[in-house]
Amino acid sequence: MMLTLRYDPTKKPIRKALTKEDFHPRYGEEDIESSIITLMQEELSNIQKTNKIRHVTLSLSGGVDSRLTLAMLRQFLPEVKVSCVSVGFGNADDEVDVAKEIARVYDCDFHGLILEDVLSELPKLISIAREPRWNLYHYYAFEYGKHLSDHFFTGDGGDELFGGYTFRYHKFLSLCPPHVGWKEKVKLYLSCHERDWVPDQNKIFGKAINFSWDKIHSYFKPYFENSLDPLDQVFLADFNGKLLFDWLPVNHAFEKHLGIQIRSLFLNNRMIKFAFDLPWNKKYDPKTRAGKLPLRSLLNKQKGVHDINDFNKRGFSVGLEYLWNKNAREIVTKYLNAESEIIRNNLINAKWLTSHLNDLTEENPQLDPRYLNKMLSILALEIWYRLFISHSIKSSKRL
Repeated sequence: MMLTLRYDPTKKPIRKALTKEDFHPRYGEEDIESSIITLMQEELSNIQKTNKIRHVTLSLSGGVDSRLTLAMLRQFLPEVKVSCVSVGFGNADDEVDVAKEIARVYDCDFHGLILEDVLSELPKLISIAREPRWNLYHYYAFEYGKHLSDHFFTGDGGDELFGGYTFRYHKFLSLCPPHVGWKEKVKLYLSCHERDWVPDQNKIFGKAINFSWDKIHSYFKPYFENSLDPLDQVFLADFNGKLLFDWLPVNHAFEKHLGIQIRSLFLNNRMIKFAFDLPWNKKYDPKTRAGKLPLRSLLNKQKGVHDINDFNKRGFSVGLEYLWNKNAREIVTKYLNAESEIIRNNLINAKWLTSHLNDLTEENPQLDPRYLNKMLSILALEIWYRLFISHSIKSSKRL
């Protein structure tokens, strides 16, 4: 599951999953933007009433969700000090400079973290998350923010609630024929998440793993075998996918480890209900391929920077080719070989691994991002295995 979906849908989620019964589209002419602002204002008021916050830290990128969260913090908690933390990796397309300007407009402290190495402390991060993941480096934003405030805000959930994954919606809708069955929809949905798996996915695993696409498809059946509109089915699968089983549990683990509170104005029950009662076309425009329509409109009415075309925004995401050439190739080849514990215990197919590693490490290799991502995920599995199964390394080990 982890190496195919990037999460395990068989685990118990830390919050209630949604079902098709949670969708009650309202087609009236209510003022959507006013409702969103009211819900955010009431959430902030409740938080402040309970915690008497004087200082908060905000994870700030160049995207809509964190920028709108900052605007709401400033509007409804003007007496609270806000410190903004942004993460970059030294890439030309990092969003640190954009975030710094946004923080200046809203008169906030700004802290830009440039992570020179996101893999060396992977054993430590995996030991905290307790799952085989490699992309856990957003931990450093929380760790840094802890020294500023123990209340940390993010924009998590904005994409899932208000239609932010526009590149996937367009592909899904353009390729989805009418009156198609649930399994065909599931296959198409997963094809829109192609970086999570590779074309020869079934060959990755060793004899100890009984891999089955049919079994994986079956977990998505409740999301696509119903009477919802196709895009609402996608929204349902998105909420019950990476958000519920990846972002939220990892943040919860970091929250517990660091002794902080991580909050999002999008992830309270009332906002979730409101968002999924909106018809999908109030959130996503298939003609312009713009998503998060009410959030964008709200942000356009706020003061300051108005360049909110984030269709290609990276957020806190490192470029795979950049990372591979910097130090990932060296680390991966050191830990993934014939002596790897996941190879010796038949979890991963040695022939498959050797073949693709050779392709990625030869002179002038073709660096397919899908295989780069898979090698990093398998590296995380090897580290997880050594931490939790064989106990052959400690969390303090640096790669």
